Amino acid sequence: MSSFNRRSFLSAACAGGLATTFAPSLSFAQTAGDRRFVFVLLRGAMDGLHAVVPVGDPSYRAARGKLAYGAGDLNPLDDLFSLAPGLSPLAESYRSGELMPVQGLAIPYRTRSHFDAQSILETGLDRPVGAASGWLNRTLEVLGGSTSTGIAVGGSLPLSMQGRVPVATWAPSASRAGSEGFIDDLAQLYNLDPVLADPFTAALTLEEQAMVMSDGSNRSRRGLAQFEQLFAATGRFLNAPDGARIASLEFSGWDTHAGQGMAGGTLDRRLQALADGLLALKAEFSAQAWSKTVVVVTTEFGRTVAANGNVGTDHGTGGAALLFGGAVRGGRVLADWPGLADRQLYEGRDLRPTLDTRQLLKGVLAAQFDLRRAELDSLVFPDSRAVLALGGLLT
Repeated sequence: MSSFNRRSFLSAACAGGLATTFAPSLSFAQTAGDRRFVFVLLRGAMDGLHAVVPVGDPSYRAARGKLAYGAGDLNPLDDLFSLAPGLSPLAESYRSGELMPVQGLAIPYRTRSHFDAQSILETGLDRPVGAASGWLNRTLEVLGGSTSTGIAVGGSLPLSMQGRVPVATWAPSASRAGSEGFIDDLAQLYNLDPVLADPFTAALTLEEQAMVMSDGSNRSRRGLAQFEQLFAATGRFLNAPDGARIASLEFSGWDTHAGQGMAGGTLDRRLQALADGLLALKAEFSAQAWSKTVVVVTTEFGRTVAANGNVGTDHGTGGAALLFGGAVRGGRVLADWPGLADRQLYEGRDLRPTLDTRQLLKGVLAAQFDLRRAELDSLVFPDSRAVLALGGLLT
């Protein structure tokens, strides 16, 4: 790494008091393009109906029951959809065309298992097994495989970033301290086991929810504050002229089986942390770099339409995603809305999916990096020729 590059990298990494942990041989190579892409995985299955709220659906209030918002609590987007209170910081981004919510999205395999669904979402396949690499790493490979064009922010290397192309990892040193670092490591081991992954995810999420509901929990406050910290660090890495161009982040705690809450509740606080984090990411970019940046925020599946007996929601099917960035052709909700009447639900309980997650990802990658259809259909998302990329997503 040249002295200039080293100073640039350390400045990006350490601004705001962050410490770095990276391999001594790490060097960020100048890439052929200057367009940026960030993939954010919300592990645990976010309730998309609680984030991008179909309050204009005539069946909404009856279908959601105790989890139904009043229109006055929300930020209207159009005649059908509104943003949750926690996502209100992003309302201006929607009006300025930098935010595009997506509804009715799902992976191509119908499952209610976190392990299977996350595996499919991260490998880009249509089944839980069959690949040891992730679609993000294969994207890097198609783009030329430049060393350190990709970076995973926040901890260990997620499956989406695993593969033949070397990828950097970074985490603030404080997040690796004591019991929290041990839990992070333990989570990685459990997530490799199809039998233990789901119970561990549920137990960890319940613990996080309990701490969020306890005003005296320092760890709870640190956990939500880390959203902004990690997003800001990602922005500094990608904004650097010689920095990475593709980044991944992941946040757990979205498995809201109990006490999901309404405005200011457990899930809404997490949504606000997400919104604040996305804006912190944007704040680190120059105007020119931001105009060439797109962020995809998604989760492994949606949740049940109706509340359960614990005023939470169970594992479902159709869910929501967010496209955010200066390159996004936003100011609209992308949805082929199926409706929430009983006869319109999937298996009588879930939002019926109308979009394949790969359609969204293909559309973004094709527009952002000028990838050809053959590359997307065979290399990035193998055996997906029948899945057509969505057009018109980016400027």
